[in-house]
Amino acid sequence: MHKKNVTKAVVKTKAKARLRRVATMVPFAVAVAGVYFEERDFNEWMAENPDGTLKQYLCEMAELSSEFLDDVLSDLPEKVRPSEDMLTEFVPDCS
Repeated sequence: MHKKNVTKAVVKTKAKARLRRVATMVPFAVAVAGVYFEERDFNEWMAENPDGTLKQYLCEMAELSSEFLDDVLSDLPEKVRPSEDMLTEFVPDCS
């Protein structure tokens, strides 16, 4: 009976270690995928805008993201909707 309990404890410890490894790998994998997709989108944009710059790309993405965010936030109740001033702090100066 004692050997069975020891074996169960070892298996449980190994399972916990495996879950910890997976839990630490997931954020890294998400970050790598994000970088990959962003680079691919930038390269596609550069193919369509050969004279474009990184700053122009970032400004265009910020503008599109801002429009999307405005649409999403406008559907929220006013009590929980962030102020316009708070949102404009995160938009880069593209002038």
